[in-house]
Amino acid sequence: MNFDLNDFRLILNIAETQNLTRAAEKTFISTPAASNRIKNLEQQLGLKILERSSQGVRLTEIGQIYLKYAKSFQHEIECLKGELSQFNNLIQGKLTIAANTTAITEYIPNALSEYLITHPHVDVNLKEMTSEEIIHVVADRQVDLGIISGDIDTDHLQTLPLISSQLVLITPKMHPLLEIENITLIDIIEYSVVTLNEGSAIQQFLYKLALQLDKKINIRVQVSSYDSICQMVAAGAGISIIPLAAFQRLQHIHPQLTCTKINEKWAQRSFKICSINFNQISQFSKDFIQCLQAHIH
Repeated sequence: MNFDLNDFRLILNIAETQNLTRAAEKTFISTPAASNRIKNLEQQLGLKILERSSQGVRLTEIGQIYLKYAKSFQHEIECLKGELSQFNNLIQGKLTIAANTTAITEYIPNALSEYLITHPHVDVNLKEMTSEEIIHVVADRQVDLGIISGDIDTDHLQTLPLISSQLVLITPKMHPLLEIENITLIDIIEYSVVTLNEGSAIQQFLYKLALQLDKKINIRVQVSSYDSICQMVAAGAGISIIPLAAFQRLQHIHPQLTCTKINEKWAQRSFKICSINFNQISQFSKDFIQCLQAHIH
C-alpha cells in the first residue's frame, strides 16, 4: 500500500483535537474529505483506525500504532527542512515548544522575538503547561522542546541546564508577614492571596503544595499576568508568590511593594530544556536553544 503524508497529518490532528471537524480544519480539508480519507485508509489496511461516538472520535489501538509512526515521520520531515534551511532560508518550518508560566513570561519573550526575526519562515507554537505535563508531551513527541523547572523526574529525557531562579513572596511594605524571619507556605496561606488564573502552571503548582499540607490557599483574586498580580497586591487585594525575575521586571512600576525570600526548598527552582534526544532534534530547535541560551547568559 501507499502512504500519504496528508493522512499522517490528519491522524496527528485527530489525536490532538479528538474531533474530526476540527482535525479537518487543521489539515486544511473539508470534513467530508477527512472522513473519506479515513474510510479509504481503513479499507486499504483492512483495519479500523477510528472509533466514533457522541463525544467525538478517538484512535483505536491500530490508530495509535499509526499515530506513533506519523509522529516519527513529522519529526523527520522537520529535521529535513531544518537542514535544508541552512542552504535556503525560504523553506517553511514549524517549532512546537511547551513551557511553564515563568519560562513563558520571563525567559522566552526576548529570545523568541529575535528568533522570529532571524527565522521569518518558521512558525512557532508555544504552549503553557505545568512541568509535569511537559515531560509527558516531550516524551510523546507532541512537542519539539520543553522548558521545565523543579524537582521533576526526567530520567527518560535529555536535559540542558538553563537558569536558576526562585519564587518570592510579594507584599506591600510594612506587611505583618515581614516580621517573620523565615517565611514558609504555612505563614503565607494565613492571608488572602492573589494568583494567576485557574489552570495556569504556577497556580496548579501552588495548589498542589497546599494540598500536601492539607491546607487550602485563600485565593481572593485571580488575574491573567504577573503585571496584574502586582497591581492587585499594591491595591491591597492580598499577597502573592511570583518569580523573582517577574518582580525585578515590575518593581519600578510598584515601588510600594517589596519581595521576601521564602524559606522552603520548592521556592528554589532550576530551569532546564528537555528533549528526547538533542542529537536528533531539527535545526530549527537547535537554533532556538542557542538563541535562548544567549539571551539568558
